[in-house]
Amino acid sequence: MNIPINKTLSRLVAIQILFQLEFNEKMNLDKLNEINNKKINKIYTSLKDINIREFKGSSVDKIFFSSLVTKVFRNRDDIDKKLTKNFVDDWSIDRMDFTLVNILRCAYIEFIEFSNTPKKVIVSEYTNIAASFFNKSEVNFVNAFLDKFFSEDLKV
Repeated sequence: MNIPINKTLSRLVAIQILFQLEFNEKMNLDKLNEINNKKINKIYTSLKDINIREFKGSSVDKIFFSSLVTKVFRNRDDIDKKLTKNFVDDWSIDRMDFTLVNILRCAYIEFIEFSNTPKKVIVSEYTNIAASFFNKSEVNFVNAFLDKFFSEDLKV
């Protein structure tokens, strides 16, 4: 039996893994200087049951989500600088929830590194993922920020 690969699930799992890595680092539980597939799979296994109900019968695109996690993890500082250039004056990465930051980071990497995914799909996917975690104001922020960020006025 072939289980369909679900890119939405892959994006969600990537954000969950990045959240867990950042949370562990901020709480001094686990400081990583490098990420690898073994570490990604260990965290993925611990999260797998959480996503079964919503995505029953689907599986992650392991190559896509592993690449997304690795590229975000390795380029966090550079991504954060690029995102920060596009924030309104009173916003900063430090003030934002880990999940929200990782949604923006993943969207950025997908836009830059996976150019075969249309901009509108990226904005829609990450806005929907934000709706899984946040209320309307944060979801609207993600939608508006990504729309503006991926526009002609992109400041990178």
